[in-house]
Amino acid sequence: MTDRELAEKLYTALKRITAYMPPDKLAKVCEKKYGLEYDEALEMGYENVLSEAANAIRGVRQPRVTRAAAAIGEGKSHG
Repeated sequence: MTDRELAEKLYTALKRITAYMPPDKLAKVCEKKYGLEYDEALEMGYENVLSEAANAIRGVRQPRVTRAAAAIGEGKSHG
């Protein structure tokens, strides 16, 4: 998979995840729209988000983190 394909795959997954209904809106519509009680609808939504994320990273190797990148992530400057 090229870097571009990977970027597109991850972007698409994040785009789908951001389209999920926020909990407050879900609470208002879950019974009428999905026929589910709020707790069950929230649990299913959470499981769907986890599934989207897992599918997005399936087959992708964890990137190696250099010392400079780690220092930046910790808020330290390098140099």
